[in-house]
This record gives sequence, structure tokens and C-alpha cells, in this order.
Amino acid sequence: MRSAALVSAGAVALALNVAPSAAAVADAIQRSGADSAVAVPGPNGADGARGGGGHGKDHGRGPQGPQGPQGPQGPQGATGVGTQGPQGPQGAEGVGAQGPQGAQGASADFANTYVLTGPPGVQSTVHCHDGDTAIGGGYNEVGTGIAFIPVENKPIPGTDDHRALGWQATTTVGSRIEAYVICGH
Repeated sequence: MRSAALVSAGAVALALNVAPSAAAVADAIQRSGADSAVAVPGPNGADGARGGGGHGKDHGRGPQGPQGPQGPQGPQGATGVGTQGPQGPQGAEGVGAQGPQGAQGASADFANTYVLTGPPGVQSTVHCHDGDTAIGGGYNEVGTGIAFIPVENKPIPGTDDHRALGWQATTTVGSRIEAYVICGH
């Protein structure tokens, strides 16, 4: 009989999906003494109140509380580690080359000026008097009835002090031109 009681306690434990404790097994053995009859298990008892650690979705928790206030700002982070990188290369030069420096203009305040005219021809050249500076010039057409096309109209530069010394004008073959210069001293 004792073995039947043991099987019965184990079957009940298995049916309830509960492992029988040593105390429950000992209690079942003692109740099934030699002179006691085997009893049929009684009906299940009523469900008990749900505990705090339930098995449902919320695990026995209450509703979520309101959001708390924002905390204070944290301290500033550490300064970066390492050294500054090298300077980048210089950008590309602008479009086009810079032109040459122009000739220096007349620097004197000329109180006296005069105009001289060169001989007419395909090319006409006229110089100021020694020590004077050419401050302007130009040309005139000398009437020949042939089409007049000036080719060159420019000052004659000095060799040592960058002063213009006279004027020169040139035209096409067959026509005649006359250069003039404005001089100052």
C-alpha cells in the first residue's frame, strides 16, 4: 500500500506540474500507514488572491506615473586631444596674367609748354628741345587724296630717366602724316 500512496502522490504532483517536496512525500507515506485505507483525492479548492508578482502582461504593476522634471545640465566635456592640422595650400591665381606696369607720367609742373611739328611723310618724328619733356602728342593727315590709315602713334621714350623726349607717327605707304609733340620745361 505504501507504494500505491507514493505513486498516487507523484501522479498528483505530475498532474499539477509541481515537484513534490520531501515533506509532502513524507506526509503521504505517514498517512498511508498499514492500517489506513487509500483515499480518493478531494475537489480543488477556490482560487486564492493574486499576488504582487503575477504572471500576466503587466506583472502586477500599476499604471505608469507622469514624467519627472528635467535634470540639471551636465558639465562641459573634455577638450579634444591632438594638434591642429597643417594650413591648406594657397588657392589658384586669378584669371589672366597681370599686365606690365605703365610708364611713369610727367612729374614736373610745366609752366611753359610749346608744340613742335615734324616733317610730313610715311613716318614723321619730332623731338622736344634738350632737357624738356614730351607731355603729349599726335598726328595730322597731310592731304594726298589717298586713303589714310595711321599705323603707329606713340611717344619716343628716353633712355635713362623714363621721360618721353618726342613723338612719332607712321602711316601706310602712299599717304603722308605729320607728327606733333607738346613739350614742357
